[in-house]
Amino acid sequence: MSAIHATATNSNPHSKRECVESRVTEILLHNSSVCLQPLLLPMIAGLSREDRWLVLINPPHDITRKALEQAGACTRHILVLNTCSLDQTELLCGRALAAGTCHTVIAWCSGAAPSLDQLNQSASQGDALGILVRT
Repeated sequence: MSAIHATATNSNPHSKRECVESRVTEILLHNSSVCLQPLLLPMIAGLSREDRWLVLINPPHDITRKALEQAGACTRHILVLNTCSLDQTELLCGRALAAGTCHTVIAWCSGAAPSLDQLNQSASQGDALGILVRT
């Protein structure tokens, strides 16, 4: 499984720049009316064909089973979970990433950002990728 690589910078101008593996990507929406479905549905459809689970946590109401099927997704490999709070979302996302039973976790949340470092550690442990969509 490939991972996204980001360059870590250090405030020390004499330090080396190093490449750090990142397994969690954060998408920040500055306007809650922005519709990502034209971008996300084809991506979800492609990801649904992997051997392990694709987990969707708190997806928007318009990402329905019917919409996923119309986009070509294999819904028998998609697990949809909902939470009531940011803490529950972060906990569930971390557990799903670390479990080793899913290849990708896509979580939607609003408000403060969960700990990306912790989610990245969980994703590394479970050999998974995470996408956090935040408004």
